[in-house]
Amino acid sequence: MSFVRAMSSLSPLAETQHGLVTARQATSCGAHRRDLSRLVQAGVLEHVAHGVYRVAGAPRPELEELRAAWLQLSPELQTDQRGAAHGVVSHSSATLVYEVGLLSPQRWEFTIPPPRRFRTRRQDVAIHHAPLRADDLQWVDGLLVTTPQRTVTDLASVRLDGGHLGLVAADLLDRNLAHSDDLAAALAPYAAAYGLPDATDQEFLEHLTHR
Repeated sequence: MSFVRAMSSLSPLAETQHGLVTARQATSCGAHRRDLSRLVQAGVLEHVAHGVYRVAGAPRPELEELRAAWLQLSPELQTDQRGAAHGVVSHSSATLVYEVGLLSPQRWEFTIPPPRRFRTRRQDVAIHHAPLRADDLQWVDGLLVTTPQRTVTDLASVRLDGGHLGLVAADLLDRNLAHSDDLAAALAPYAAAYGLPDATDQEFLEHLTHR
């Protein structure tokens, strides 16, 4: 396939994925792996991660490394073909998408519901296997992400310290990304684990957010 034909097949897809495309997607579009190597050598494509490329000249997207890691979970599927079974951005990584809290995660975190079992060799990727309901996820800027309510639930379930958890919750409220009643209900089951077994839903949320 010529450079022109290869790029004409990849460009429309890349435009829908913030300039990114996987090798498996490219193959589905008719571009062979040798075409990708030639395009990289010619400076038309840039290697981002194993099996993930960015069209040269395309704006570097926010959270590019996270997007690339997410694409790797189901590299054959375009983003608009993905659902919960193909991986959802979650936990600390979800806070980066929402731009809340002050977490500095060392790993990209995703949740994949059973029965699919997925393992990765990447040391900077953590996969959580847990059930997800349809109302636990939403699309945010081209990424499938756990909702604010599910995100705080996940963070509380792994016992994120109260200070950081409270900052995440407070930022979600300040940015109108969640309603206080919803966050309070989501966090309520974890009040005892944070030392407030007798607190009401709102009391626990107010304790965390200092409001």
